[in-house]
Amino acid sequence: MAPRAIESKEQVVARLRGVAAREGEVMRFGGHHFTHAIVVRAGEWQVRRLVLDPAKGAAYLAKHGTFMPEHAETLSEPGDAVLLAAGSREGLIAALLRAWPLR
Repeated sequence: MAPRAIESKEQVVARLRGVAAREGEVMRFGGHHFTHAIVVRAGEWQVRRLVLDPAKGAAYLAKHGTFMPEHAETLSEPGDAVLLAAGSREGLIAALLRAWPLR
């Protein structure tokens, strides 16, 4: 899989406005391979960095004999650290626009 084009903040916000508001992970974004996830936990909208468990990466490599950035993206999960948080989707959008670009 080739890297995807990097989305503008306006494109990320438009996609975020279209996702279902449900508990858990709702959207991934950032970079040529996604680096961040938006999750809803106990009604709070949060941005968290995607992290890869090294054991998952090693197991994938051992099984398939190859490991590329898109595999890391697929196997990654939202980490524990909350980078941005708000009580609503629109509140998170406002925080995201103030903090853009995320690192």
